[in-house]
Amino acid sequence: MVIIVSTNVFMRYVLNSGIRWAEEISLVCVVWFTFIALAHGVKEKLHIKMNLLPASIIRKFYKFFIISSNIIIFIVGYTMIYYGIKLVEVTSRSILPASNLPAAVLYFPLILSGMLIIFNIIIDFLRLYRHREV
Repeated sequence: MVIIVSTNVFMRYVLNSGIRWAEEISLVCVVWFTFIALAHGVKEKLHIKMNLLPASIIRKFYKFFIISSNIIIFIVGYTMIYYGIKLVEVTSRSILPASNLPAAVLYFPLILSGMLIIFNIIIDFLRLYRHREV
């Protein structure tokens, strides 16, 4: 993406001509990077956590809060997949004007990210279950 944008800026301001599809492909890259980073953030537990309860209460109900958090994140992942499929179906008939790619390429990362989120939550739940038995 950096190479495409830099080349386009150089061509516009130095050569007085630009790459017609550069902005569109850059937008697609940003969308893909954002949703893949979202799934990675769930895997690494980088989502926002609120410490509203005292530490002693958190120790007693630690697993409950972790399981509740995982259920909420699972629902978010499922919602991303569900509505992502709908968006891809609707936009698959449209074409991006400069690159001639299907417009669904902008919404497919929503499905992929939702699948990765659910996969990571299942792995986290299995780790939590395994530690309970030990």
